[in-house]
Amino acid sequence: MTKTDPLFRSPALNRHWPHRGGSFDALLQARPEELPFAPPAPGEVIARVEAVSICSSDIKIIRMGRDHPLFAGAAGPVDTVLGHEVCLRVEAVGAGQADRFRKGQRLALQPAMLVEGRRSIIGMDLPGGFAQMLRLGPEALADYVMEAPETVSAATVALLEPYGCVERAWSANVRRALKPGGRALVVSAPGADFDLSALPSWVTITAVGPRPGFLRGLKVTEAASLEGLAGPFDDILALGDLPAADLAQLCALLAVDGLLLQGRDGPSPGPVAIDPARVHYDRLAFLGTRQRDLATALAPEAQRFDTRPGGVALIHGAGGAMGRIHVHRLLQLADGPRTVIASSRKGPRLAAIEADFGPIARANGRKLVVADAENLATLVAEHAPGGLDDAVVVAPNPAAVAMAAGWLAPDGLLALFAGFPYGRLLDLDLAAVALSGKRLTGSTGCSLQDMEGVLARVVAGSLDLSANIAAVAGIDQLPRALKAVADGAVSGKIIIYPQRPDLPLAPVEDWGAADEAGLTG
Repeated sequence: MTKTDPLFRSPALNRHWPHRGGSFDALLQARPEELPFAPPAPGEVIARVEAVSICSSDIKIIRMGRDHPLFAGAAGPVDTVLGHEVCLRVEAVGAGQADRFRKGQRLALQPAMLVEGRRSIIGMDLPGGFAQMLRLGPEALADYVMEAPETVSAATVALLEPYGCVERAWSANVRRALKPGGRALVVSAPGADFDLSALPSWVTITAVGPRPGFLRGLKVTEAASLEGLAGPFDDILALGDLPAADLAQLCALLAVDGLLLQGRDGPSPGPVAIDPARVHYDRLAFLGTRQRDLATALAPEAQRFDTRPGGVALIHGAGGAMGRIHVHRLLQLADGPRTVIASSRKGPRLAAIEADFGPIARANGRKLVVADAENLATLVAEHAPGGLDDAVVVAPNPAAVAMAAGWLAPDGLLALFAGFPYGRLLDLDLAAVALSGKRLTGSTGCSLQDMEGVLARVVAGSLDLSANIAAVAGIDQLPRALKAVADGAVSGKIIIYPQRPDLPLAPVEDWGAADEAGLTG
């Protein structure tokens, strides 16, 4: 990288890898580009990318292009720079940001921004970190960056985001109460008898079926059936023994951040067709109760998100980098499960999980069980005869979700961490949320607070992220590194150092700050 002076008054050349929706094969034949990079506008900061980690989402975006769920609704061709797990160093500060930022300041980034209620992701909607420099606008600088300490490696700072995403998967990641000012749909089966003493001030209420008593005196729009209803609805109350087809329709009518509250006491109607992409990307909440008072489903004790202390948890698809992070977290969690079952289809990845995390499990008095596809059912039955307390599905595989759901205990938690394309339906026993307390959650991305929590554990010495660094490379090796991740040739994260374009792709162990000398600037 060249620039005319340290104050960045003249344009610099930014070496980067654009992504314009081409195939993986096309990427492997491509070359990086160098284009002038103008100084910051008053509200901007220009940052040097010290390190960027490859995410499985980068692979998915390359493979799916415009069909990727996070591109849904976007106009125009794909034209961006990927890379969202970054460690940044401030190079130049716009006049309007001089009170908060300074040249040389080190920053961590939470890339999944919400701007005026719309998703705007750095490394997808906006150019990301597979580049030597990154431009941060006022929205990112206001709420999505934090100062990073000099005492940890750049690779560690880059990994705060993926570790934060795993923290988010085990936290209260969806709405937990009915929404004042929202649109409500109340659907009742004949004979349903449920009460809700405290109603939010819904702006509209639509009712299908017998009207429950708690709607008496309120302005309600009656509908003869679910057919033709104009959603989406923020809150949907499903009361009584509604059939599976009705529950499936109700799921489809939920708004982003919507909540489906079931009250039922009869038998399960069987599998319900649910779009797992909506659970993962749209933050849908599923609550339920058998008791007459629907408020019991809204109580904090009825809404478990984290792993059950002393239980048995399955990480289904643990061989990849994000699955490994889930394993790592559960084994180091103070009140974590007594047994963690880690599954993978690839033998070398299983060996790597055992080698990297077996000592951590033993040091913390936990049991780590690694399982390939052939032995997984047997091992689940052996270690969780009453059913799994928790199951996280990391692989975007419908069969994997179905298997994990079938192995859950009646009040177990199923977390959909993998992103599916929208519209690919899965059959799940949704009524069990009300009948037995089963939990269904999904999440994507994280908050800055999640990353701060990970960093606090790193600084305190209770979490070492280097266990998940498998290889390093310069930015000119990016296609090879992406292919290695896509092929499952590495177990763990590959860290790219954009300021050393010629750095070969090489495996590493116990990678730390001292190993980065000369690589970050």
